[in-house]
Amino acid sequence: MKTPFLRKSAALLALVAATASVQAADVDITMAANNNGQLEVKLRPSANFDGMVSSLVITLKWDASSEAHLGAIQQDQPAATYLPISRSGGEQDDAGSRYQIFVGFGMTPMQWVPTDWVAGQEYTVMTIPVTGTAEFSLVNNTWTNLNNADYYLALGGLDETGTIYGDITTGVVAGEAGATGLSVVPNPTDKATLVTMELRKPQDLKLDLLNAAGQSVWKDVRPNASGTLRIPLDMSSLDKGVYLLRVQSAERTVTQRVVKR
Repeated sequence: MKTPFLRKSAALLALVAATASVQAADVDITMAANNNGQLEVKLRPSANFDGMVSSLVITLKWDASSEAHLGAIQQDQPAATYLPISRSGGEQDDAGSRYQIFVGFGMTPMQWVPTDWVAGQEYTVMTIPVTGTAEFSLVNNTWTNLNNADYYLALGGLDETGTIYGDITTGVVAGEAGATGLSVVPNPTDKATLVTMELRKPQDLKLDLLNAAGQSVWKDVRPNASGTLRIPLDMSSLDKGVYLLRVQSAERTVTQRVVKR
């Protein structure tokens, strides 16, 4: 009969064997608002990976005066298995801003699920409903540094923290007013796509397509637009990569990520 020590050793050896063949590399993170006004947090690995996602720390920031609040975390499979995520404490206000820290701890190697990550692909690890409307950002700043809440991700116990990418200067608008019916189809695209918006009232719109460096590569202006708006967007001459479509009105800014393949 095996002793408890031998059983534990066998389990440890099995875990090591299961994770020995995986690769680890920096994992970047971003956040976007979906068409339901919810926040989606996405990870983008720089190498293929099917081992254990050990831990994750992220912090969301928004204007406290907006009175917006975050709802219960939603996680789909397989992310709910390989990286369960929860709040770390409640929402905290500081110097006019509101913060919420989230942490995740994985105990199941991805290959046991089974699933894996492919380098350069995005994977949604959680969706967060929003009550009210505000501009949200994933942040590393003085507050997160003091509260040990900078973005952090470990794979197999090793620090593989990448960068926060996307429209991190303006953040993303989410919540009740963020559900504008903005869609881009097809997305990803290798040529042309169609931008569609459902507008509840007439308004002046300015549209910009920004590259990864924040430079505008396409613009359109629609004065007094109303109803269903359909705008063709030709991306055939643009480089492959992730772009940010920004739609601005007098009341708010809405963003949508567009992928050229």
